[in-house]
Amino acid sequence: MFEEELRRNSDVGAADLEVFANEEREADPEGDEWDDLDAEDADDPLMVSEYVVEIFKYMKKMEQTTMPNPLYMDSQKELAWSMRGILTDWLVQVHVRFRLMPETLFLCINIIDRFLSARVVSLAKLQLVGITCLFIASKVEEIVSPSVSHFLYCADSSYTENEILQAERYVLKTIDWNLSYPNPIHFLRRVSKADEYDVKARTIAKYLLEIGCLEWRLLSVPPSLMAAAAIWLARLILDHETWSPNLAHYSSYAESSLVPVANIMLNYVLKPIKHESFYKKYAGKRYLKVCFVAVRFPNQY
Repeated sequence: MFEEELRRNSDVGAADLEVFANEEREADPEGDEWDDLDAEDADDPLMVSEYVVEIFKYMKKMEQTTMPNPLYMDSQKELAWSMRGILTDWLVQVHVRFRLMPETLFLCINIIDRFLSARVVSLAKLQLVGITCLFIASKVEEIVSPSVSHFLYCADSSYTENEILQAERYVLKTIDWNLSYPNPIHFLRRVSKADEYDVKARTIAKYLLEIGCLEWRLLSVPPSLMAAAAIWLARLILDHETWSPNLAHYSSYAESSLVPVANIMLNYVLKPIKHESFYKKYAGKRYLKVCFVAVRFPNQY
């Protein structure tokens, strides 16, 4: 069933991008005055306010070490970008079923893309790669990770436990055991501090961030830029248009840097639904039904 769906969708075409423009003076991430919001956390040891600036500088430096080749599909003989989207949508379904952390999904997709950047994979093995990478990511990010048998069940027992364990070793060796992925969720939490942790804006931003897992045109975008563009577009959707000096500073991006990435995110939202599991996830109450809010936005803009 999984391979049949991949084959049916292998010829899905690309869509043109929308263009946005903002003529107002933009805030400079470093040049304009900003508030020291970390000082508010001085008494909270969990926030490590004395180290947080250095931590995020290091994470931004590490971004380039875990970026996949954005053109890796050119080297794949049996795969297409649409197949990656179908695989990811299925992984979203598994991710929701196990109630895993958001970080787990993003790390999983990053491992998949880095692995496919280095190895040619047959269509028959693509699902094995996907479920193995989710297994690896869950062991990194979760307090209690689902067992191999749980993942086998989700894959309709198409593989054996030994196959997944062998694939795990092969994947980790291929990516040089580098699991130090600067997760976009961490950057989103950072910039949300400057947005007063607006729950609806952050939920819409999570929805937009996950589009990056499905839309191959966002493969070359660093996680920090993805997070900044997601919260920028989320605020625009909610009519919170000003990209303040605080937002610019804590995201480390000026507004003009965000528009091209946000264009791709919005373009995905405007296209007909292709990934049912992803859509159903954000159509539910748990995620405030934000997919409907995002779809209505272009008519209000």
